[in-house]
Amino acid sequence: MPTPTGVGTEELRRANLRAILQTVHTLGPTTRAVLTKQLGLNRSTIGALTGELQSLGLVTEQTAVVGGRGRPSHLVVPSEDNVVVAVDVGVDRIAVALVGLGGEVLDRRTRGHQRGEHDVAHVVESVAQMIEETLAASSGHLRCLGVGVAVPGAVRAEDGMVRFAPNLGWVEEPFTELLSTRLDRPVSTGNDANLGVLAEHVRGAAVGFSDVAYLSASVGIGGGFLVGGRPLTGASGYAGEVGHMQVDGTGPDCRCGAVGCWETKVGENVLLQRAGRLAGGGPEAVAEVIAAARAGEPRAAEAVNDVADWCGVGIRAIVNLFNPEVVVLGGSLAQVWRAAEARVVDSVQRNTLLSPRGDAALRSAALGDDSPLIGAAELAFGPVLDHPQAVPQAV
Repeated sequence: MPTPTGVGTEELRRANLRAILQTVHTLGPTTRAVLTKQLGLNRSTIGALTGELQSLGLVTEQTAVVGGRGRPSHLVVPSEDNVVVAVDVGVDRIAVALVGLGGEVLDRRTRGHQRGEHDVAHVVESVAQMIEETLAASSGHLRCLGVGVAVPGAVRAEDGMVRFAPNLGWVEEPFTELLSTRLDRPVSTGNDANLGVLAEHVRGAAVGFSDVAYLSASVGIGGGFLVGGRPLTGASGYAGEVGHMQVDGTGPDCRCGAVGCWETKVGENVLLQRAGRLAGGGPEAVAEVIAAARAGEPRAAEAVNDVADWCGVGIRAIVNLFNPEVVVLGGSLAQVWRAAEARVVDSVQRNTLLSPRGDAALRSAALGDDSPLIGAAELAFGPVLDHPQAVPQAV
């Protein structure tokens, strides 16, 4: 018989399994007593469900005395034998990590590449080789549940087609299909900012918040958003291209064909060039300019102040549009925010509408440059967390 809400018994069981697995994946080892209280289920139900998750190889149980006294409690522990491979295809590097259920990074490796356009076939081969090396180097019996990839571009939700990744020179590239075929494994691909906000929500600066804006800059600017705890993706998965919102109608021209886009005011290379440096130096070059500004170099200080002002202009627009509880800043935006916080805040507060700056906390990304990488791991874990009974066999 269906429950009063119309949910069948099997659906309810699956929902409870999902809730337990997601809890221990997010929080780490958790006692049955905490699960009972947190999920509103009785002890015998929790025991039966954790037993099923054990039989699926997803959790183990340990006996622990909580608080040093009283009856021992069963501790439900996510099994790190279940792993995913997370990949972040950046503008200047490829990062690959082996991540266990529960979120611990077990291994990682990075391979740099020149900034600019890259042939998709070469990138697929580089990523595949790094994944194979990472899995081959792992010790013990592991079950790889999937591969998640973050890319700096617009990714079609239905099939992972990379519609446009200007910093890689990609247009309509079937990256996901090519990588999946090369690896003979399922691959999920997402926009790096969308995965960044996911990671910061689960494990970083946005834990506990439901309405979040994640803004990260390198050459361009990406935006990822949670509204009511759910990702804001748009009809086809392309929402969040905040780097191309107009902030100055007088210019300069943007590579997208528009005028005065936000990324023409605060992109990494904008700061470098205004400070008299060569473009393309990456985060290290940005840090050098900030250090020079602090040391009193006039041109560097002027560049940092100007970019800080425009950072505030863009953040103010985001606050007005989305009314987030917290704005998490990554990449060079975070570097400028830390260097010129008062100036950024002053610019944000100027002419803000219904949502004053005091209602939206500004924070640097707690996961730093790894936010998209950790988000890619969460993307890969998604199918198993959603449907634990469908966990694949070891491969």
